[in-house]
Amino acid sequence: MSFEKQRIELIDTCKNLLKEGKVNLVLGFAEGQAEMSASPFFIRTPEETDEMKWDDACSMTLAKYLLEKKEGAAIIAKPCDARAIVMYLAENQIERDKLTIIGVECAGMKGKDGLAAPGCEDCKLRIPPVYDILVGYGDGLEAEAVQKAADTMEAELSGKLTRFQKEMEKCILCFSCRQACYGCYCESCFIDREIPNWLPKELDTGAKMVFHLGRAMHLAGRCVECGACERVCPSGVNIRYLVKDLAEFCEALYGYQPGVNPEEVPAMTTFDMNDKEVGFIGGEHNEACCGS
Repeated sequence: MSFEKQRIELIDTCKNLLKEGKVNLVLGFAEGQAEMSASPFFIRTPEETDEMKWDDACSMTLAKYLLEKKEGAAIIAKPCDARAIVMYLAENQIERDKLTIIGVECAGMKGKDGLAAPGCEDCKLRIPPVYDILVGYGDGLEAEAVQKAADTMEAELSGKLTRFQKEMEKCILCFSCRQACYGCYCESCFIDREIPNWLPKELDTGAKMVFHLGRAMHLAGRCVECGACERVCPSGVNIRYLVKDLAEFCEALYGYQPGVNPEEVPAMTTFDMNDKEVGFIGGEHNEACCGS
């Protein structure tokens, strides 16, 4: 099945849901202002569904809009959107029975450069973990093509600290990554609080590190790898690798993968006396995490 065939099926599905009154809003995509881009599309009538866009430019994560529209909505959900929804369910931010999930099988999206979009190059899921309706793609799209494009991306900088510092040099602390992230929904971000004052008057490298490291810790075991933070960054900061490392650490240590099972409690929001304490003196050693 091609993108166009998926689009036709999505239009029919959304049109029927609206006609039958099963939902009063569909969160989807429309043509963006820039060439080969997509924008969020809030579809409220059956007629508006014909304007829906669906192709490999629809990389934006729509899940965060559910925090404002929590009842009677349907959402077109790629695997990363569905994983974000699972986390909202696990964190009691939305109610499952008030939402219709139109899952879309996804072979990966593309960025402006024609390569795999951020998050897509190493995505392990092609089918959403939760859905009410699934629109598949059959044999028309090849996930291998996405991986091949990802293989051409620039090699990682050597040395973790060196890499982090280079990314911080690009950061202008505009907080776009925070605003786009599904997981950053606190009404008051830690960096905006005055007591204690986390943000000094001079926005130097140290201030940038405080923000990005603090945000990374808050996303530990919660990131669904949608790539929104990289897509919206005006300076090209690639900090997702840091959060990804933490996600892999949580999976290796606790066997937890965020955004897959809505019945499972997020790893970092629960405590068990038998939890491994890698990194602490006397803590249990874990070869999978420590790599030794």
